[in-house]
Amino acid sequence: MFRNYFILNRFVLEANASLKGYRIISAFTQEKEKLLFELSNGIKSKFIEISTSSHFEFITIRDNYSRAKRNTIDFFSNYIPANIVSFEISASDRIIRIHLEDSSIYFFIRGKYSNVIIIDKYNRAEFFKKQTDSYTTEIVKEISNTNFISNKNIPELNFEYQNDYFVEAKNRFPFLGKEIINEAKKRASLVKGLVDFIILENVIEEALENKLDVCFNGNTSNMPSGNAELTINSFHNDFTKRKEFDSVAAALNYFLQFKFTHDDYHDIQKTISKYLSKEFERTSEKLNNARSIISSESKEEEYNRIGNLLLINISVMKKGMEFIELEDVYKNNLLIKIKLIKTLSPKQNVDYYFEKAKSERIKFELAKENIKFFKANFDKLKIIEERFNKSKTIDELKMLMKELKLSGKESSDDHDDIRNKFKHFLIEGKYNVFVGKDSASNDLLTVKFAKQNDYWFHARSVSGSHVVLRVQSSKEGMPKSILKKAASLAAFYSKSKTSGTAPVSYTFKKYVIKKKGMEPGKVALLKEEVLLVKPEIPSGCELLTNE
Repeated sequence: MFRNYFILNRFVLEANASLKGYRIISAFTQEKEKLLFELSNGIKSKFIEISTSSHFEFITIRDNYSRAKRNTIDFFSNYIPANIVSFEISASDRIIRIHLEDSSIYFFIRGKYSNVIIIDKYNRAEFFKKQTDSYTTEIVKEISNTNFISNKNIPELNFEYQNDYFVEAKNRFPFLGKEIINEAKKRASLVKGLVDFIILENVIEEALENKLDVCFNGNTSNMPSGNAELTINSFHNDFTKRKEFDSVAAALNYFLQFKFTHDDYHDIQKTISKYLSKEFERTSEKLNNARSIISSESKEEEYNRIGNLLLINISVMKKGMEFIELEDVYKNNLLIKIKLIKTLSPKQNVDYYFEKAKSERIKFELAKENIKFFKANFDKLKIIEERFNKSKTIDELKMLMKELKLSGKESSDDHDDIRNKFKHFLIEGKYNVFVGKDSASNDLLTVKFAKQNDYWFHARSVSGSHVVLRVQSSKEGMPKSILKKAASLAAFYSKSKTSGTAPVSYTFKKYVIKKKGMEPGKVALLKEEVLLVKPEIPSGCELLTNE
């Protein structure tokens, strides 16, 4: 109700009494859509604060305000300093006029068109928020035809009507506001037999005379529960608590403090909740991946057996063979058909299976370590969640934010939001690989997302996706098998997809540069190494998201 016409009417009456003899010495802004006027009477300073934010316009008087040393902009310097003559309000609209010696300041409450304007005696106008020349002309003309008053404004409410009195009153006097009309209708429904216009008149008189309440749920020390409302002491409302005030400025200042504290509380609450949700999801996913690996049958023994069989029979193997049929000495000499890679030599095929056996062993060892690590993380998150759920004050939440090293800014999630622009794979439940989808996302992946010590891959001599293998710790070596799997992804998402094998360049991201003028997706490498791999989505590689 802080924007209701009669609250503004009341503010004008109070301002005339409390700011008599004051002079406006400056006008400045340091927040978007908020204008401050600094006042002085030679002994004390005060401030008029005006918000022109759509759906949250207000005007109030403050005893103190800390002006920032930087990033402030001055306004209306051609018209002030100037003495305040009086405060007035339009007789039929939410327009407040601060009448000065040779000019007047007007505060319009008009939703997205809300503004502060100063107009001098020559009809020269300056706006706080810029407007077109035609709009300026319209406003100056409107003001010249507006009747301003500095007394209580109770309209003539005893008129003839056809159907619903309150509907007719709202149509005749749009400035009454829904709060006034709703309160009058509520009283009319509770007490039958009273004359409607007398009820409405009483409501308006109370709005102009009675004490003001800031109503809320919760308590005044914490102030986190539910929204607050500034209303009249005698009006109906469903709030459980209230704090009483005599003046509009005092009530509004308390209400604003409550609102901003409440908003901060819920912004922080939302940030922590989002963080916990994301961490629970990430930790559960990795824990389940590790458990899935442990629960599946390891192929280490099988790959070692095949590697040994090939080693025993290496003399009968030839490069170019795709299969070889051998007696399995480990299984009663039963014939076994073993798949070979025809581009590899016999020794390379033997090494290939021993390497696969080693990768299987490493995968299972890592999975066991990951289960312990992520289980401990999950338990830690549960403790944090319990503490979060028990936090009742903004100070407790701020302390938790600090411990979790969260900034509370929306931009803190920008880096995570970028992930959605790439394909995201998880190799062996531990290694994150990101794949660009097109030239634009390739640039974003390489230039914005990849860290200096991440591995970067691209199929050689053909167009394709940029691929980044995230390095969690530069102190830990990256297994060659993981590099090959990431390279296989790079080959798969390239023009080499249908080749039997393909060369893939890889290097650290810090050796990948984007020169000015390069086409989208194009980069240059300062150094590189090459892997020959099969274009495929390799085993143990899980697609997490393709959004």
